[in-house]
Amino acid sequence: MAAAAPNPEDPARSSATPTPSALAGDGDAEEAEDFTSSSHCSELSRRQNEQRKQGLFCDVTLVFSSGVANGSVQSCEFSAHRSVLAAATDYFTPLLGGQFSESLSGRVEMKEWSSELGPDPDTVESVIQYMYTGEIRVSTCNVHEVLELADRFLLVQLKDFCGEFLKKKLSLTNCMAVHSLAHMYTLDQLALRAADMIRRNFHKVIQDDEFYTLPFHLVHNWLSDAEITVDSEEVLFEAVVKWVQKNSEERSRYFEELFRLLRLPQIKPTYLARVVKNERLVAGNEACLRLVSEAVEGHAIRFENLKSADMEFWSSHMASFQPRFGQNMDVIMVVGGVSEGGDYLSECVGYFIYEDRWVNLPHIHNHLDGHAIAPTESHVYVAGSMEPGFAKTVERYNPNRNTWEQVSNLTTRKHSFGLTCIKDVLYSIGGHGNFSPGFKDVSVYEPEQDKWHNLESAPKILRDVKAVTVEDRYVYVTARTPVDTDNEDGLKTVTTRYDTESRQWQDVDSLPLVDNYCVFQMAVASTNFYHTASCCPKSYPLRDELAKQKISVRISDEILESLPPEVTSIEGAAICHFNEDVFIIGGWKNSDDV
Repeated sequence: MAAAAPNPEDPARSSATPTPSALAGDGDAEEAEDFTSSSHCSELSRRQNEQRKQGLFCDVTLVFSSGVANGSVQSCEFSAHRSVLAAATDYFTPLLGGQFSESLSGRVEMKEWSSELGPDPDTVESVIQYMYTGEIRVSTCNVHEVLELADRFLLVQLKDFCGEFLKKKLSLTNCMAVHSLAHMYTLDQLALRAADMIRRNFHKVIQDDEFYTLPFHLVHNWLSDAEITVDSEEVLFEAVVKWVQKNSEERSRYFEELFRLLRLPQIKPTYLARVVKNERLVAGNEACLRLVSEAVEGHAIRFENLKSADMEFWSSHMASFQPRFGQNMDVIMVVGGVSEGGDYLSECVGYFIYEDRWVNLPHIHNHLDGHAIAPTESHVYVAGSMEPGFAKTVERYNPNRNTWEQVSNLTTRKHSFGLTCIKDVLYSIGGHGNFSPGFKDVSVYEPEQDKWHNLESAPKILRDVKAVTVEDRYVYVTARTPVDTDNEDGLKTVTTRYDTESRQWQDVDSLPLVDNYCVFQMAVASTNFYHTASCCPKSYPLRDELAKQKISVRISDEILESLPPEVTSIEGAAICHFNEDVFIIGGWKNSDDV
């Protein structure tokens, strides 16, 4: 039996449907609440992406072609919705919404990629999915192609993310490639970061095969950079020759131009004559041979009385005579201290051992006395001071850049403590501060994190600390510690050893006699000279077992008698050693009238 259709005039139905005025209530103001679904947009984008994958309602095809240049064209196609693409990026808005052929045909063909094979289809799929959902997984394997697609499609946020990702992954093995990418896609901050790493480590970069794949213009740019660091100009010459020899047929024509960028006067005369001059690429080029002769002449001028004409020659080649960053020499650095007038100093000077001359280095930021110094492979660290106000500042000197920079402070204000480097990590031991008998603390600084953290304390107070590192593990310490005795200052000298791996302390008889320097230190140990002098911050390759055998309590009378009296009567001097020589710098006479 058929049912009757409902009558809109049916009074029973009309009375069951409330009117708007009835819901609001007579005389009441309208009430409302906003509703927002937190998952609606993400769910909508997810469904649209699923429709794209299934080919539902798609109205545009993206065609990615490769191999156009060599004639072997390959392509892959992806269906999509023009409304979604146009909403995701301004790249597609005019292309798909106007009178362009792509808009009329519904096909967008993209060619000319950095790789002959074109972008990987999986990477293209992930970038299209990003335009739908805002989600993508970037890895070291696909970041180049993701970056290229993000740049092509004007996906600014994705492009910036790739730049930040590459910043985090920047290393010596990829800095050249990253620098090229950063320039290619105008990632300025990434380019600066990569360029700085390349400059500071250029001597390592040229050891990597990646450097020898660079095109001429990039090699030229780097050799022209005044701030690249190299161990020697000889190494740079060998790198240029190696780069040319990787593809002699194509690259030989560039050799002279690159050769002119070398600072030949920085190369030893014997190397110029025996190696550079006889290199096939040089011997067959008159201009290069002339440059070698001028460099040899420059060496001769340095050791002669200069005439006015020679001075003109010198000034015209001044840039070539300047060593590059990184060509470090054996230098004794003296930092801070007290002047003859009693002023605390911020001065830093260096003694070039082989040239027997002093030079002024950049001043440190603080006026220092009672500070500690320790070198690592790449920097010289200066920490603490008794002036001004028992500082806990730490600064480090970069010899490649000839600059100081401040790093994280010590955990405690202190002076006269030990500072040494083990496995590129700094150890701060003991010391004392204002109104303090001294410290037992041991703290560690890790340069990569730029942070200090405390370890277990030493078993006794250690002040006026001198430290010698052995086997890149053990720290031999001579220090003074408070005791209840009749000593004039209530302190006695103790010698102990700290194992940085087990973090155990062990009393020993003396410092190991690992070289003449330590013999000298022990010889003056009974004088104030030892307690106020700097200890040479050196890590010895000597094994600990051998170091133990070389420990001795007694210094022979012969050594003591050989020391000149003016040495044993000096206070406040700095001591260091180089090869067989002991250097004593500064100080004052230990007497009542001086």
